Amino acid sequence: MKDWLARNRLFRSRSYSTTVAQIIFTGVDALPTITVIGLATGFIFTFRLISVVDSLGDTSDITELLITIICLGLGPFLAAIIIISRTGSAIVVDLGNMKLHGEIQALEYLGVNINDYLIAPRIIGTAISQLAITVYFTVIALVSGIVLSGYILNPSHFELIIDISRSFSPHLISIFIVKNIVFGFVIATVACYNGLRVHRSATELPQRTTASIVQTLIFIFAIDGLLALAIFL
Repeated sequence: MKDWLARNRLFRSRSYSTTVAQIIFTGVDALPTITVIGLATGFIFTFRLISVVDSLGDTSDITELLITIICLGLGPFLAAIIIISRTGSAIVVDLGNMKLHGEIQALEYLGVNINDYLIAPRIIGTAISQLAITVYFTVIALVSGIVLSGYILNPSHFELIIDISRSFSPHLISIFIVKNIVFGFVIATVACYNGLRVHRSATELPQRTTASIVQTLIFIFAIDGLLALAIFL
């Protein structure tokens, strides 16, 4: 009994470590890439959107447009694409190699719950990272575009930063959080599923990785469309 409890505590601590490692790999290690893409989005997309609306003379809807397009649309989607390409493929390869080398079978033989020890930490870590990355990306994309438009077009555009922060209602915040958590959950779940489907040969790894990316993209597009309908109808 003591041995079982000690082993259980060991695997629980390892599960926690795996979750933290997943967050670091998916979130922290991706920050340089997210920063570059966020700045590019701000300089090109946010700035262009503000300039077009400003040229029409009616700037009353700029805040709502930026929140809808950047915060609720482009931000979560681009963050999901980056996580799919980095984390999704890495999870497939990691679990696939463990399956090929018999590590998963050995853990099951020891009575370890694979879902708790391998799957849940990856799903939780990816979901948290998706939310954190999207927040970071959205801030970079909005602030960089607004600052550029303030210097080039009209200094009054600097006030958009305050206007946007005040326009985030609890309803919009809840939508933002739910959308990103769902995206992260789907990305990790599909990747884990395909990683565990590797059985016989290492040649299955690229096949399962490709299948995971395609399947995840389909799910993300479908979920994004359904959430958009639910929000705006």
